Amino acid sequence: MNGQNYVVFHTAADDSYMNSATNFRGCDVTGNTTMEISFASAGSTAFIDTVVLNFTAGKEIEVMEAIGAALAGAKNPVTIVADDVNSTYVNGNITSCGAITTSNGSLLRTESLTANKSLGKADSGKIFFMDAAAGLSAIVLPAAATAGAGWNARFIVSTVTTSNNYVITELVASDTNKIVSHMSLLELDSGDDGLHSAAHTIITFEATPAKGDHVNISCDGTFFYATGLGVSDDFVALT
Repeated sequence: MNGQNYVVFHTAADDSYMNSATNFRGCDVTGNTTMEISFASAGSTAFIDTVVLNFTAGKEIEVMEAIGAALAGAKNPVTIVADDVNSTYVNGNITSCGAITTSNGSLLRTESLTANKSLGKADSGKIFFMDAAAGLSAIVLPAAATAGAGWNARFIVSTVTTSNNYVITELVASDTNKIVSHMSLLELDSGDDGLHSAAHTIITFEATPAKGDHVNISCDGTFFYATGLGVSDDFVALT
């Protein structure tokens, strides 16, 4: 097969995905039992496809090593990494294949946030729809150095909260005041025309934001630069 090595994934819903080792872009442990594998899109290498793998807690190293061997074609030029239909896995610590997200060379990747989440490098390029009526207290950015230059994401209010807030914060264990923000407002009055902070840690949406209020965040490897647009003067607070 063109001298390349290929990896294959099948979900329980019989959704399937195959890509080549040359398109592999990285593997990011996104939780205690989950990791996200990234590939340059089969449709266009300018876009990223992702596959989520679920594994036994504490076994990420073994799983990563098995994936690396599969990408290297250690046993076969075509390796099934995870097949939920036939319960076949390249490593016994893989428990299932999660979501397969393809860009198809045109569609942007999206994710609905209904619970707090710590973001990783592989989340770059996503549009996050904040979709929790009770708010989200901890949407945590990756460390700026880990995210690297070019990391970017958009956060859009899709469900209006009634009393709590959507909160985006830097990873305080590694970063302090690494967010630089310039926010624009739509409200037409004699009050404030925008918000600015040259160094802060948290972006907090107001308790009752407008549907569509949004913040865009980009990283240069050292700082996160945030711009946004909201209806009211205080659609976000910068602290």
